[in-house]
Amino acid sequence: MVYRTLSRLKWIGGLEECEIVIVHRGAPGNRKTIPGKKVTEVKKSYFYYKSGRGGKETCIPLHRILEVRVEGKTVWKRSER
Repeated sequence: MVYRTLSRLKWIGGLEECEIVIVHRGAPGNRKTIPGKKVTEVKKSYFYYKSGRGGKETCIPLHRILEVRVEGKTVWKRSER
């Protein structure tokens, strides 16, 4: 489960180096990559990150996560349906 992966990265200090790829309608390829250093909180069903210049906090449901990478290596990937 992606929650376990993000939670583990948060507690071992690896969240800063990770990238989270999400489904984002309208973005090129319907994907968006969020740097882990922007993540502010990880919950069971959501994660929050600071976006934009104003530092507005955005909530993303975990079911929209496609992949989590650390230093370019995939540590979690959503299974193909």
